[in-house]
Amino acid sequence: MLQPPPPNSYDHSAAQRGKSVFNGHAQCSTCHVPPLFTEPGWNMHTADEIGVDDFQASRAPDDRYRTSPLKGLWTHTKGGFYHDGRFASLMDVVNHYDSFKSLHLSGQEKRDLVEYLKSL
Repeated sequence: MLQPPPPNSYDHSAAQRGKSVFNGHAQCSTCHVPPLFTEPGWNMHTADEIGVDDFQASRAPDDRYRTSPLKGLWTHTKGGFYHDGRFASLMDVVNHYDSFKSLHLSGQEKRDLVEYLKSL
């Protein structure tokens, strides 16, 4: 069973603000639904739907990427983030979605969102 992250491993107040960004402006909760923070039912997406090439998806039987569960994301201590592990940091993932989905998140919203992701 996963243990929660150490209390000093993320900024609690920033994580609270990030939760609002996650559920609102950033639209993360559209696919990453609590309690596991993945999609219930069919959780597969084409490369075009998530804004990347299909290099890894084309190796799967259905040519799709799975919506990664975010619960316990804090256990990752280095790289390997996103559907296929292509991003080195959570901020890289946030920047990708900000650009791909034209979210126009502020720098503070991005930092708060990363803190929330670390708290899951």
